[in-house]
Amino acid sequence: MRWPPARFWGWVAAALALSAILHWKRSQGAVESGKQALMARQRAVLQELGPKWLPMRDKIETWTLALAKSAEPEIVEKSLLQVGDFRDKPGLYLRMRTGQAIDASSIRKGAKGSLKDAFTSCLLRAPNANPLAGAECKRTRDCPRGEMCNELDHCAPPAQPYNLRVAYRTMHVLSDEWTRDVQDASDELRLRLLSSSFDDLSQDDLPVAADIVARAQYFLVVLDEDPPGGAPQARPDAGAVEDALLAAEHFARVGLFRLSDGKPLLRIRREAAAGLLGGAAPSDADAAEARQRQANSCGLALAVRSALGDTRGLTTSP
Repeated sequence: MRWPPARFWGWVAAALALSAILHWKRSQGAVESGKQALMARQRAVLQELGPKWLPMRDKIETWTLALAKSAEPEIVEKSLLQVGDFRDKPGLYLRMRTGQAIDASSIRKGAKGSLKDAFTSCLLRAPNANPLAGAECKRTRDCPRGEMCNELDHCAPPAQPYNLRVAYRTMHVLSDEWTRDVQDASDELRLRLLSSSFDDLSQDDLPVAADIVARAQYFLVVLDEDPPGGAPQARPDAGAVEDALLAAEHFARVGLFRLSDGKPLLRIRREAAAGLLGGAAPSDADAAEARQRQANSCGLALAVRSALGDTRGLTTSP
């Protein structure tokens, strides 16, 4: 059997190399073209929604950083709060640890753990539906019209106050970080994922979020301080450190700001602690910790209500 000469194999190798180069150039051209198209769509959305969201985001982060540095002097604008009670009006809410509020980037990262809990339930009067009553979801497109995929991954009507965790997740496509992700995409698969995510948010979540942010009248922030001995250690089989902190007695800083002019209406520091009255303690450690978390958060809310001069329903000490 006679093999082809070496020159033949050289030509085959050259042809394969040329095909690979042409395919790579064609793929890169398609990726670059896709990047430009996606960035053009993002710029159109940014031009429409950026003026509504970005200045508000910057103000919120500035107020949060200032509160993380100091809770002094204490502010309670009782006269203004009584004239226009904020507790049944649309607003924005953020809760995180004080140590997470170092800069704007850390606030956006820490906001991923912000959840509405017994603090908002015991303080505010918004008629919200059960956030877990709806079907489970991964994106708003999975939900019926008029509902959105909330921070607990369930379909529900937009609840008040609007959790900034959801706002940051939704408005991420308007950020510099998202722009860098698109610019760094090196293959069609990654670009396809970014484009699909952008389609979902721009068609479903962004219009809802923009409307809610535009109607918001106040910003309410809670910053939980670590106890003097440091943040409690989470049990190996339990949740995050934040859960262990909220279940322990600790101080928290609460700030309330009017969005129309940025006026601080409330800045106080109170203890998040409460004793549970009646009923047998659950034997399950997770259930006991969750119950104490909610009790402490509600105790903090009652302390805020007391500072506002509202003692209705306070039949016992928090």
